[in-house]
Amino acid sequence: MITAKVECDMDKFKEYRESHPDENPTESGGLSETQTNTFNYSLIDKIKIENVFGKNLQNYENEKILSILEFEKRFFEFRLKVFLITNSREIISHDDFVSPIVEKQDPENFTDEQIKQQIEEVIEEQEKVLKKAKERTATINSVEEAVEFLINEDLDQTKLDEIKNKSLVTRFDNCGEHFGYNMYLRNVFIYPNKNQIFLENLRNYNSHYVTEMGEFGEGIIEDLLWRKVNNCETTKDNSNKIEKIQKQIKEGLEFDSYWNLTIKMKLLSYNLNDNEIESYLKLENMEENDKDNFDEYYYQKKALLARLNEKDRQTFERLKRDYFNVQKVINKLKQKP
Repeated sequence: MITAKVECDMDKFKEYRESHPDENPTESGGLSETQTNTFNYSLIDKIKIENVFGKNLQNYENEKILSILEFEKRFFEFRLKVFLITNSREIISHDDFVSPIVEKQDPENFTDEQIKQQIEEVIEEQEKVLKKAKERTATINSVEEAVEFLINEDLDQTKLDEIKNKSLVTRFDNCGEHFGYNMYLRNVFIYPNKNQIFLENLRNYNSHYVTEMGEFGEGIIEDLLWRKVNNCETTKDNSNKIEKIQKQIKEGLEFDSYWNLTIKMKLLSYNLNDNEIESYLKLENMEENDKDNFDEYYYQKKALLARLNEKDRQTFERLKRDYFNVQKVINKLKQKP
């Protein structure tokens, strides 16, 4: 059991209410739900852990307490991430995070031979699809043609909707799709593709500024696919700005300047405006120089890329506070002697 007290007397509460006017009070004059939540979250910094009953923190029971809190931390972190990387602003529930997806078919209802047969049928079907795609792509001569094929012939509506739901935040995820959809693109378009016209076009592709090219250039195809589906091809004006920066880089720069310009080119390629780029680079600098608040700047950058409206911004702040709050509680417990 953990006992704690909150250092907030009535005078401090009145001071808070006066400095944070409630725009939508209840009929009885009480705090609205939004203001109540804001007030509750503001109390986290006032929490002082007084005692922990039972064994000390190094023993099993307390490790178990911490493991539960660590699990909650992972949930809040994942929920925040999913909200930011989806254009639908998906908010997963605790049950969805805890409960694994259960297959409709229970393996216990099948014999080993039946399971083996099902696996073989799936593999055979996948090989047929891949063979058909490769036969078609043998005549594709450019990255643009490859993407048109994917959109108009290869991908079903479910997959297209999935790509359309990926926010701009995913374009700045270094892990990308290397072991996911990009692997399929490698198998279809790159090896053992012997169409030298296409391979040459892929090697020399420069229509968009791309940093995550993948192992064999499949990242270029995936990036253009996302741009096409999400209507985010680089404008001519921004392409010109990128070209000027590239010339500037060739003249020689210090590392910090080079890094900032590299980020700026990527932001320009996804059509962020000057104010957004300035704000992003400022957050990048604060993230680098203020390690104590690294997470705050990190998620503010993500929120900027997600281009949240006012309502979504409020939701983002709430989800972020949930994650940060459990972090703070864990840190306080770990600091308890």
